[in-house]
Amino acid sequence: MTDRSDPRLADLAAELVRIPTENPPGGERPCAEFVVEWFTERDIDARLVEKPDADRAQAVAEVGEREDGPTLVLNGHLDVVPAGDPDQWSHDPFAGTVEDGRLYGRGSADMKTNIALAMLTLRDLAPEIKDGDLDGRLVFHGAMGEETGDPGTRTLVEEGYGGDYAVVLEPTDFRVGTSAKGVVTYRVGVSGSASHASRPDQGTNAIDAARPVLAAIDEYDDRVRGRVDPLVGRAYANVTEFEAGTDSNMAVLPGRAEFLLDRRILPDETLGEVEAEIQDLLADVEREAGVETDLTLVQHYASAGIASDHALAAQFRDLSAELADAPEAPWGLEAATDAREFVAVGTPAVIWGPGELAQAHTADECIDLGDAALGLTILKRAARRLLSAE
Repeated sequence: MTDRSDPRLADLAAELVRIPTENPPGGERPCAEFVVEWFTERDIDARLVEKPDADRAQAVAEVGEREDGPTLVLNGHLDVVPAGDPDQWSHDPFAGTVEDGRLYGRGSADMKTNIALAMLTLRDLAPEIKDGDLDGRLVFHGAMGEETGDPGTRTLVEEGYGGDYAVVLEPTDFRVGTSAKGVVTYRVGVSGSASHASRPDQGTNAIDAARPVLAAIDEYDDRVRGRVDPLVGRAYANVTEFEAGTDSNMAVLPGRAEFLLDRRILPDETLGEVEAEIQDLLADVEREAGVETDLTLVQHYASAGIASDHALAAQFRDLSAELADAPEAPWGLEAATDAREFVAVGTPAVIWGPGELAQAHTADECIDLGDAALGLTILKRAARRLLSAE
């Protein structure tokens, strides 16, 4: 089989994978420093952005001037989810192993190879922009905290590193995402009163008190599953974590239970509407079952979307169909992405890149380096067109 990979891309992506940036806890700064140094060595203006957290600095780079034409932002996140048990991996998750045309390691697909695509695109197009053969400006984002909803990309946009268009370089297998589902996570508390397990009737077991709350959430999930977006699918409500009694003696009935409620939000739903539904649900349970609850917001990723026929989406869709045989049908992601931060300020953004979403967050995560090289070709060609060269 012919090797379709690009050695420059393979080497750079492997170097990025070898810099651990697991989130939590979030150790992005060494990777951001590597990226800035890489750009600086190639005479491309780059710097660290120490907001919102200097210990988790972000990387930005720019080529061209804002007033010379449109600005295209190539956005990626530096953080990766924890690798988990290394015994579950056939390859060291942070060795950046290349084998049989694939790069293995945590972040290889999600999304350090696509970070490398963006870096090489700036490097390769810089001479054309500086010589005036291309109009406009390219901006690179190496953001922090995407995996846990931290405001990395939002901060970069607020600090002036936004643009007229944005490409969020998630692994979509060359499909062009114009919509992404949102998510809100709440911590729900259920109160009881502790008692010794030998005298259970003296108290109220918070686990028992939580049962009608959990049943109401199951009924709520059944209802919201009837809401379907044509691109991103169904809404959901699920309990993802439950805790009670873990900080007390084994013979004590817990006086409090807590659980996480994960609510997937469709593009036509708002956080305010969803929160009102959940508050009403809890109020109904409190009234009907005499249960005392409390609700705390843990994190929120907004849903986001642009018109599926937007010119930016059409550009990537056409090139991906032509060069990668990707589907041309409109498509959206069931997961949340940083595209929301661009759409929130009126910047059209698509979610696109080589690599398979199914590889994200898995043991033995990997990416086909031939597909990655094809992605670099498509990204550079699309950037040239958007910057008025073609």
